[in-house]
Amino acid sequence: ILTAATILTMVSSASAALKPLTPELMLTLARPSTASLSPNGQLAVFSASRYYVDTNKSIRNLHLVNLANNNTLSDLTPQAPDTNHDNALWLDNDHVAFLSKGQLFVKTVSSDAEPYPLTHYPVDINSVKFNQAANLIAFSAAVYADGSLAGAKERDEHLKVYKKDTALAFDTLMVRHWDEFIQEKKNNIFVAHIKKDGDKFIVDGEAINLLLNTGLESPVIPFGDQGDFDISPDGKELVFVSKINTPDNAWQTTTHIYTVPTAGGAVPKSINPESLGAASHPVYSATGKSIAYLQMLKPQYEADRNRIVVHTNGQSRIVAKDWNRSPGSILFDSKDETIFVTAEDQGHVKIFQIDLETETVEAIVSEHAQSGLNLIDDNTILYSTASLTTPNDLFTVDVKSKAIQRRTHVHADTLANIHLSKPEDVWFKGDEDKDIHGFLLKPIGFDPSKKYPLAFIVHGGPQSAFNDNWSTRWNPNIFASAGFVVVFLNPTGSTGYGQELTDAINKNWGGSPYIDLMKGLDHVLETHSYIDQTRVAALGASYGGYMMNWINGHTDRFNCLVNHDGIFDTKNGFYATEELYFPEHEYGGVPWDPKARENYERWNPANFVQNWKTPTLVIH
Repeated sequence: ILTAATILTMVSSASAALKPLTPELMLTLARPSTASLSPNGQLAVFSASRYYVDTNKSIRNLHLVNLANNNTLSDLTPQAPDTNHDNALWLDNDHVAFLSKGQLFVKTVSSDAEPYPLTHYPVDINSVKFNQAANLIAFSAAVYADGSLAGAKERDEHLKVYKKDTALAFDTLMVRHWDEFIQEKKNNIFVAHIKKDGDKFIVDGEAINLLLNTGLESPVIPFGDQGDFDISPDGKELVFVSKINTPDNAWQTTTHIYTVPTAGGAVPKSINPESLGAASHPVYSATGKSIAYLQMLKPQYEADRNRIVVHTNGQSRIVAKDWNRSPGSILFDSKDETIFVTAEDQGHVKIFQIDLETETVEAIVSEHAQSGLNLIDDNTILYSTASLTTPNDLFTVDVKSKAIQRRTHVHADTLANIHLSKPEDVWFKGDEDKDIHGFLLKPIGFDPSKKYPLAFIVHGGPQSAFNDNWSTRWNPNIFASAGFVVVFLNPTGSTGYGQELTDAINKNWGGSPYIDLMKGLDHVLETHSYIDQTRVAALGASYGGYMMNWINGHTDRFNCLVNHDGIFDTKNGFYATEELYFPEHEYGGVPWDPKARENYERWNPANFVQNWKTPTLVIH
């Protein structure tokens, strides 16, 4: 008979036999993209990058999954030095196009023949989509005001020879966005037809710039990609998202959804011209009769709730308008009767189905974090799942039965002997008696009779969340493998728990979130006796870094702090003049306005620096 103590000893011994997840191992794990599905639904292709410590280089190649034949996984392109293959798309059931060195190449799936070039444009292209009905490729390229691909190359070469400095001149904001300066060149969307010439695909005719002379830009920098546009099922029209053409973009989040004929020569038309909030992720329905997109309503607010808008015959309606979650992607079924969306919900990114007639919302995949939905048929969805214990793998779900089938095991061999702590849910009462959620990981070789230090991690955003998802930045299992109990909470301001909790951080940066975090820390210390209360570290990046500065001015209960890119002075942060809509929304205006200045001053860590006592590692 096995006693509880014996079982605990066996579990601890097994855990101790596992190797820790080191930063080096985490960085060298394959990073699979979401998948592209063949037209017949039998094959899927995805790219995966791998970092090699010894060469300090990454390789990205394509992988093929045979969904119809035991989910066999193989390399479609080799893992060769300097390989960077991405953005795979199916031209038919036997040919995959992909980006490499800024151009499209084609690989025949049923042949060992080397990939051959499809495009030979004078500048690099990005963010490619393909429409089989019209044999049409759509792609983005950065061009100057004349909108010409050849003109972009000519001007680049001229500047390379004759421009002797690196100076940039600006007469509007933004000057930079995140980690890149705003360049004179802008992303435009081009289309071109392709055709079969013998046994190879070739480009048929010149590329057409659909945004020529409009002042519009798509995909939207710095994070835009092929998700910023879509091609209609018949290939005759393209829908895209763009910031409006104004010098005031640093002060607003306004983006509009536009449609334009792919034949060219027409002015794009906005289907949401009155919108003041951000719009995103436009997609056509399978019949082409409708366009769905995500719409925020509040101006200047990048974390407003995404509403699902369906636009049909010139009319738009919000679907499931009372659903208190914020979707991140949309997929239609084949009959325009149902849409499938991904959305954060209580620490997970779930797949929901929404009936377009009744507007009922139902979760069909609820654990971990889902992305990259593909419709195999109206009853089966292919998607990617990641969790706190594994990076992306492919799965399918039966929409009716909700039965889930795993399709790939990309990381099985690499992680087989690695310790990965499974997350435990933490719920407690926060500020104003709100229900606050988070996760806890036990350390490697856990023994409940021993005491362990605590790593208390605060997320950035602030309007974001810790989800049951893999990360290569602040991966909690790195800390668990280093011997820490890891606690990471979703306080006021977090997403996935209803918009009210997200909005409650407004003009309240150091208020409710700080109280939530301190109450959460009290809760885990009171309910987990194996945590050593004399060895507690707090860590955070971005808003989490701000919170480290705020904590340092308000408590000395932590033994050390780690501040990565955290705001020290809220007023000075405003004058960085980047996303000015962000501080103006968060603090209620500009810092020289007397009423708004009260918020800047009230929540300014610099005003409490006289109280700082805790040793802090600052990373910038």
